[in-house]
Amino acid sequence: MARYLLEEAGLTVELQANIPGMGHVDLLVDGLLGIETDGYAYHSSRAAYREDRRRWNLTVVRGVPTLRVTFEMLLSEPREFVRMVHQALATYRPAH
Repeated sequence: MARYLLEEAGLTVELQANIPGMGHVDLLVDGLLGIETDGYAYHSSRAAYREDRRRWNLTVVRGVPTLRVTFEMLLSEPREFVRMVHQALATYRPAH
């Protein structure tokens, strides 16, 4: 769903993009912005919580700012999601 919304907004989206030393992010938008779509079922244990934070920190260290969104946000606030992605891209593009 996230990929569809972003592609409809004219953005380039790569699925399961590899971040060296970290693993992959669910989506990489315009080669710059990571998107992780978090579902509660896979992120509710203490171990999963710690791993999520480790991975999120590594995206920052590796120079890939990453937004984390919920499935609920994609369903109920799709325009807000796309707006947030555009804002993040506008913020980080000048830095590159």
